[in-house]
Amino acid sequence: MHKSQILYGTQTGNSQEVAEKLKDDIENVGFEVHCADMFDSDPDDIDQYTNIYFIVSTWGEGEPPDDSVDYFTKLKELPDKKLEGKNFAVCGLGDSAYDIFNGFAKDVETEMIRLGCNAITERVDCDIDFEELSDPWIEKIIVHEKNVR
Repeated sequence: MHKSQILYGTQTGNSQEVAEKLKDDIENVGFEVHCADMFDSDPDDIDQYTNIYFIVSTWGEGEPPDDSVDYFTKLKELPDKKLEGKNFAVCGLGDSAYDIFNGFAKDVETEMIRLGCNAITERVDCDIDFEELSDPWIEKIIVHEKNVR
């Protein structure tokens, strides 16, 4: 049975907005999905999901939002290939005015690959007008959800 989880890390609320839109869109096609802030989540629970969707913002010069630091630290402590066979996708929200654009999204992607996960689609690096890229990314996730259920 396929179970999906949406995890978001946000400083200003934009990542939560995208995560909630993805959750609504998945539920509108008739599937259940768990959606949570990384702050309220534990990477030790991630292996119960088949599909893991990350919507994360980058703060400052490539850093995770404050509410995501502990989760990401624990994620990096998991052993290599711990999540082999799981699927993931990353939507990063950032500001291209910074030198390290969407650095946290890139770090999350690197960790998920190290853990043995398969990318469902390419990471998307959204700029200030995030809907331009986050909406098509959500559409790809919906297609994936329909194909695996």
